[in-house]
Amino acid sequence: MNNNFDINQILYECFETLGLVIEYDLADHPTHQHAIRVGEGCVIIGDKLGLSPRKIQQLYFAGLLHDIGKISIDINLLKKKEKLTESEFQMIQYHSVTGSQIAAMLPELNEIAFWIRWHHEKWDGTGYPDKLYKDQIPVEVQILSTMDCFDSMQTPRFDRDKLSMDESFNIIKNERDTSFNPVIVDLICDMIDKKEITPGKSSDKFIELKHKYLKTPIIVSNDNSWSVIGMTGIYPILRLFARVIDAKHSYTHGHSTRVSILSKYLAGIAGFSQRDLLRVEVAGLLHDAGKISIPLEILNKNNLPDTNEWRIIKNHPVHSSDLLKNISLIKDIASITQQHHERLDGSGYPWGMKESEIDILAQIIAISDTFDAMTSERTYRGKVSAEAAYKEIKKGFGFLYNSELGRILLKTPPVYIQALFDMHLI
Repeated sequence: MNNNFDINQILYECFETLGLVIEYDLADHPTHQHAIRVGEGCVIIGDKLGLSPRKIQQLYFAGLLHDIGKISIDINLLKKKEKLTESEFQMIQYHSVTGSQIAAMLPELNEIAFWIRWHHEKWDGTGYPDKLYKDQIPVEVQILSTMDCFDSMQTPRFDRDKLSMDESFNIIKNERDTSFNPVIVDLICDMIDKKEITPGKSSDKFIELKHKYLKTPIIVSNDNSWSVIGMTGIYPILRLFARVIDAKHSYTHGHSTRVSILSKYLAGIAGFSQRDLLRVEVAGLLHDAGKISIPLEILNKNNLPDTNEWRIIKNHPVHSSDLLKNISLIKDIASITQQHHERLDGSGYPWGMKESEIDILAQIIAISDTFDAMTSERTYRGKVSAEAAYKEIKKGFGFLYNSELGRILLKTPPVYIQALFDMHLI
């Protein structure tokens, strides 16, 4: 892990990467940056309104994370093209409440939890969840809701095609003084006229404002406590990553956390250092981050993937590494996640690495991942017992899996593993 610790830089990197992960799951192809575009637009509008640097910074994070509550919604409901029933619409509406609850769990996000809750409130009081009216809605939320709607219409989703910038603006202009504060709508018009919004990339205006506002420390501390806390300090955010990843489909619920718990246990019994215990725990937690890029229709198939689908699946460790490289504190963990499907005899993927070429911590995760995958339900097969999984893993000793590490698993009674999960899955 990187020893050069700047908590503010790390939090920026975590929040930006989390926004990116969320968009992977919402079919924002190919850039997956709706959340980032919303955050950038909010910064520009906040500057035009003369908001304080602190508020502008918070607006950026609110833009990145405003849709985090969608992890609680069945992806099949988000994909539905037909008209939603009233109960289905209520389930989707609740994502803003869920998002605020998630944000409130992280001390650094407490102040924007309200904004996330209210980002679907409307100027005329017809929004949700609390039917706020005009100036009852904080100005930051007015900015967030308008920018979210404007960019969302330009973003491809499962249930509809994207619109052009002009088409999107005409829609919010028609809802000026109903859904949206007319002042905010006019400011978006000004942004378009001055080319302060650049489709597909950060605009020059945002880059200018980023240097001006977004370097403000998120956490102001006069001691070095954060450098001592290190990765454990951002662990709640990393747990949140795992929750977003596992929420992609029902059968992976809790998978990343279980792999993390079991990997740390095996490493502990094997006598690894405290530093490596933390590294393998975090790598296990985030090993499947790249699966967020696999289309749902592949993950939900009732039979085995075909050749092309298997090629897509095999690339997910590379996507995991690419995502985690964005967070400087855990750059070295990125390579561990990339290797967790490599096998000692070179038959694994994505690179066909062999034996000592494979990081020993990745070898631990390979065993934990295989065990949990076999003992969990899959769309194309049922789960097997722990004893059956033990037998199958034992068959691979020496050429698929590390024998010494594998024997630690086999010596652990299944009831111990279940108790281990029960104690930590909270």
